[in-house]
Amino acid sequence: MTMEEMKTDQNTAKSEHERVLEKFQKLRSALMEERSKAEAAEARACQAETLAGKGSYNAETTRVVHLESNPLMEAVREKFQTEIDALKLQLEAAQDGRASKSPSVGTSTPASSRGSLGSAGTDVDVQKMHTRLKERFRMQIALFREGVYLLTGFKIDMIDADSDSPQFRVRSIYGEREGDHLMFRWPKKKQTLEIMGTEMAQLLMSVHSPCSVYIRQYNSFPAFLASVTMQLFDQQTNI
Repeated sequence: MTMEEMKTDQNTAKSEHERVLEKFQKLRSALMEERSKAEAAEARACQAETLAGKGSYNAETTRVVHLESNPLMEAVREKFQTEIDALKLQLEAAQDGRASKSPSVGTSTPASSRGSLGSAGTDVDVQKMHTRLKERFRMQIALFREGVYLLTGFKIDMIDADSDSPQFRVRSIYGEREGDHLMFRWPKKKQTLEIMGTEMAQLLMSVHSPCSVYIRQYNSFPAFLASVTMQLFDQQTNI
């Protein structure tokens, strides 16, 4: 092989090498571009999922309609109110019947007969009505507490209601553990609540906790509880 042929082959191999290298660089650039697009799409999907979990929506394409009243709650309330009114009428009728059966002054009915015939059956009926009324009220209170729990995310129990400083145990629907709760004390001589030092309160009231600002600076318990709800919600949805 002559020097000229060797030089020609060398130039040909060099050109082929440059062509392959250029093609490789183009493929690499295209791959990096597609990878960037995929990462951006994944980030947008995660952001959309997070916003959807928090109740966010596009105001231009979505219209939110708020009901003035809950039809289910109205139906349940109407049902219980009807039963309560009926029980009240029966109770009044029973009391009127008891009064009409009481003997008048000057009658010859013996005292023992008055005691046995006048009120024995009526007393039982009145006691029944009283028991049923108490049961209906208890059911309404339980329904109200469940509604508060679903709407606010907090289950609230009152402790020592008859004392000078009743306490409230507050448990969040987003709590990590069943035993996580806050305790508040309400001294009757004061117009504000006091947060007690439970384990959960110590974490939320620390200097590094953003929730504590609403009590330390603004003394706002509603804002504090709202902040607690959002913090616990974010912890669950970001896992």
